[in-house]
Amino acid sequence: MTQGEFALYIQDTFSFGEELTLDAGVRFDHTSLLVSESQFSPRVAAVYYFPESRTALRGSYNRLFMSPQVENLLLASSEQARALSPFVTPEGKGGADIRPERQHAFEVGVSQDVGSAFRLDIAHWWRFVRNYADPNVFFGTAVIFPNSVAEGEAQGVDVRIDIPERRGWSGYASYSNSRSFQIGPINGGLFLEDEVIEIGPGTRFTPDHDQRNVASFGVSYQNLPTGLWVTFSGRHESGTPLEVDEDELVELMQRRGAERVNFDRQRVKGRTPLNLAFGADLRQDDDIAFSARLDIRNLTGEEFAFNFGNPFSGTHFGHPRLWRVELSFSFR
Repeated sequence: MTQGEFALYIQDTFSFGEELTLDAGVRFDHTSLLVSESQFSPRVAAVYYFPESRTALRGSYNRLFMSPQVENLLLASSEQARALSPFVTPEGKGGADIRPERQHAFEVGVSQDVGSAFRLDIAHWWRFVRNYADPNVFFGTAVIFPNSVAEGEAQGVDVRIDIPERRGWSGYASYSNSRSFQIGPINGGLFLEDEVIEIGPGTRFTPDHDQRNVASFGVSYQNLPTGLWVTFSGRHESGTPLEVDEDELVELMQRRGAERVNFDRQRVKGRTPLNLAFGADLRQDDDIAFSARLDIRNLTGEEFAFNFGNPFSGTHFGHPRLWRVELSFSFR
């Protein structure tokens, strides 16, 4: 039997004078991957610009539809996998069919030019999700089994400052604060590890991708006459949750890399890797262009973890200092 999915969409942009711009459209999705479902998804976004103050106000709404991941979907949805699932419903069954994710996404924001010094952008966003797609990792390997969480919500604020180029210098800085939660039960998947937090119907929990605070910056310099350029950047992330039961913490403390976890907060420790890149356009003429680039990622060699002992995504450590050299030739 052949099963599949398809989508159609139509969208256009409308301008009402120089101040108001409107994007509007609708998308239709259909999937028959194990479960046959469809959805019409309206999408609309509007921007109103005040030329006197150089201020732009915007807002948008998107309704999203996403089919389950195909990889190992048959096994993750099987009756045999349900019998092994620790996420038991009141009827005594572990999980159910993995249905497509449906999401309502809202955003409002403002962008303000402050003279020629910099541009400030602020956005507040919300997400309301049904059948939250969140596949689990099989024993910490790269093999995944699709599953879905019954409900989920997320919201946050993003702030960014962009400094335009001046005498070769430019830069940016950004900060995001967000919070998310999900509500069981969990459907599908193949959970065989012992360290699995109990998530039943109505259980509210913090997902493994919940990153409360993220900040980043970048400073660049480019010398056009010589073709030389350099960029220094960094990113801070406050740490993701462990997502395990209290009685599993002692076992986790014995694992390799546990020193990168704050067990009091039950989150991995924050990290701030720095990066440096520089290069040059060494030759530019009508016949050939030649450039060189050197990237140093995680400049200080900081040791950190993205997550730790998570039943959904396992354990992932950050990379050490990485060096990358690139030579580029373009023949015209």
